[in-house]
Amino acid sequence: MKKLILSICVLIILFNYCSTSYLSYNNYSNLYSNSLQFLAPEYIIYHHAEDSSKLFFHINSSKVLYARKESTSDYYGKINFHYIIYDANDTKKILDSASFYVIDTVKEVVEKKIIGNISFPCKMGNNSLMKIYCKDVNKDFEIERHIFIDKTFINKPQFFMITDSLNEAYFSHNSMNSKSTTLNSILNKNKKIFIKQYNRDFLLSSPPFTASSQSTFNYKPDIYNYNTFNSKGRAIIKVPDSGFALFQIDTSSNIGYSLFNFDEYFPNVRTSEIMIKAVRYICSSTEYKKLINSDFPKSDIDNFWLSRTGSKDRAREIIRKYYTRVENANIHFSSYKEGWKTDRGMISIIFGNPGLINKYKDSEIWIYGDNNNLNSLTFRFIKEINPFSDNDYRLIRSISYKSHWYKAVDSWRSGRAYWIQ
Repeated sequence: MKKLILSICVLIILFNYCSTSYLSYNNYSNLYSNSLQFLAPEYIIYHHAEDSSKLFFHINSSKVLYARKESTSDYYGKINFHYIIYDANDTKKILDSASFYVIDTVKEVVEKKIIGNISFPCKMGNNSLMKIYCKDVNKDFEIERHIFIDKTFINKPQFFMITDSLNEAYFSHNSMNSKSTTLNSILNKNKKIFIKQYNRDFLLSSPPFTASSQSTFNYKPDIYNYNTFNSKGRAIIKVPDSGFALFQIDTSSNIGYSLFNFDEYFPNVRTSEIMIKAVRYICSSTEYKKLINSDFPKSDIDNFWLSRTGSKDRAREIIRKYYTRVENANIHFSSYKEGWKTDRGMISIIFGNPGLINKYKDSEIWIYGDNNNLNSLTFRFIKEINPFSDNDYRLIRSISYKSHWYKAVDSWRSGRAYWIQ
């Protein structure tokens, strides 16, 4: 895949923006839309200076609509980024805002990575919320993302950034693609970096009407090592062969930068092993044991779906719908374990994307059905304090979900994707 590294000084147009019109829209269900079909922008916040930070962005050009004004003209893709930064404790207070355009002009449309970054004012001690709106101008489609900016302590994850062999920002916390990589932390240059490696096998979430499957985490590392940042704030680190690693400047707390060891194709589902594991939510213990111990996993997982649909065409369609939800869960809900294993991932796979999401600093409320309707199905997720991830939410479980759960599972087992309008 080709890469386009954008020249920010040429392609970015900045201007102040003080409108609060976005604040009136409080349904955030679009935050977790199917990113595989749309723009799917990826972002990183990196604190590179005392009084400023950088927003890195990445978009695959295959998600962008290229157009041309005349049949003899070059093709062009035009993307507008707009961000608003709010005080984390008062989301009506705007701290900064800006917009910029990325224009890619080509003679022939080919798939490539569109990567760039922009600096924005951000002082030490900053604790804020950035809302980013990315719009494909030619397609007239916009997608919204939220990132909490935390510049309160040098051990926090945003003081670190991984770069690949070409010195480009690496947008995933999954370490499977290389044996060694570069960890950057310019504000911690010449300091020792401590590395804690954990070999853990995390269970997938239990159904919403049962007790939570989460258990107390043992923070004692299985392997302990250290390295040193050079004068440019760089350190070559060995990627763990299994489990995940936590990188810290200060070991007096459990906070640091985490690098995980997910499946090679993550967030995509490309192997029969992952297909089988992700189907656990809708199969019995006996069925799952047979699948997980199969000598022919590919044919057996195909037969699992075929037996529920009666035809190969219907089986292909239900497989596409189910694993699209699995992959979307990986994109949006991954924390210290893959997104499909989490509480929000489980609910989104079985019930689909909710029609209404109320999002708060420390919680999310998902509503299936009409708001303020007693017959609507509502799930509440509480944000967990997790040193390895800022994206860990726990479902408040209730026995009242039992009938809803089995209704949805029965639908999947009958070969019909479940969805609540």
